[in-house]
Amino acid sequence: MKTHFTTLLFILFIFSAAAQTTGDQKKSSFNPTIKMKGLIHARFDNSLTDSVDVAGKWNADPTRSNFQVRRLELRADVSLNDHWSGVIRIQFPALKTSSPGAAIELAYFQWKLNDMFLIRGGQMKVPYELDELTSHEDLRMIDRGPTSRLLTSNSLSSYQPGVMIQGTFMKETTPLTYYAGVFNGSDRSVPTDKNTAKNFVGRVEFNPVKSLRLAVNAESAPFGTDASGSSAGGDVSWIQKLNDKLLLIVEGEYIGGTNITSYNNSSDTVKEVKDFMLSGYFGQALLRVNLDQPWCRTFEVGGRYEHTDPTKKSETDAYNTITGGIGFIFLPDNDARLQLNLVQTNFENEIAGLQKNNLMFVMQLQLKI
Repeated sequence: MKTHFTTLLFILFIFSAAAQTTGDQKKSSFNPTIKMKGLIHARFDNSLTDSVDVAGKWNADPTRSNFQVRRLELRADVSLNDHWSGVIRIQFPALKTSSPGAAIELAYFQWKLNDMFLIRGGQMKVPYELDELTSHEDLRMIDRGPTSRLLTSNSLSSYQPGVMIQGTFMKETTPLTYYAGVFNGSDRSVPTDKNTAKNFVGRVEFNPVKSLRLAVNAESAPFGTDASGSSAGGDVSWIQKLNDKLLLIVEGEYIGGTNITSYNNSSDTVKEVKDFMLSGYFGQALLRVNLDQPWCRTFEVGGRYEHTDPTKKSETDAYNTITGGIGFIFLPDNDARLQLNLVQTNFENEIAGLQKNNLMFVMQLQLKI
């Protein structure tokens, strides 16, 4: 009951704040526009390790190579006037979620008062976790890391229905950006919430200098009548132009939280949430070299190290992931981009017939229109 009341108060506060500020605004002219966008990710995966398939799973008779359309999406950006706008984006390849098949990833409206206050409602990205908040159009490596995927599988990040406010102060000097929202805590494109509670999410980003961004985020995640999870972490992003030809991107993050899925799947007669905590951290660097040649505008080379511990209580499931890659950007704004990655996964404890150290080769072509 307390959670329901808190959720209701938060939503009422958001809409009352929007209503109060709306009355102070001059009428904006109605000038509707729609911009259509499309994106495709075509990729090739190849396992370079015996008895490991293209998904990184142990298999006595594995599928070692695979072509696939990883993403195929259509997006419409709608603008009605200076204050009202919205986004609709549909993902067509089948998703590994509780709602397989084509899905609506983004479907939200937003009303913007000024740089310091914006309200958004519908299905959107939860303002949580650096990897998830980095657009898949500009990921440093081909894929997000395993810790990010673990958080998504626990409904702590990625796309969810909800309502959120955000804004930026001191935009021209040292920007301070806040996000605060309440979300279902379920999967994308599901007809109803999978539990009776709601997730509260907050994130703050600060740029002490133009090239450096520091951020912290936290989330409460009730998932049962007598169980409540949480998550928190921090990240740093440094994007620095070294000279006219070189751009360096260095990023890192630490994050932890409740492994809700493991808790729910556990058959223990007595179990405590504190025994089902996950954690992970990563560091990555990418150097972009401006070639400005007819065949290629930009060459990129980079690497990433990540440690993932799905359940701290267990001593057998933690692993490290090392990724190295190169890329070629043929058109501006990543409209045509080819990436090639080698991904090495090392388990702290290999288990025969279950988990095995492995090496993967991944190649992906991105096209945008």
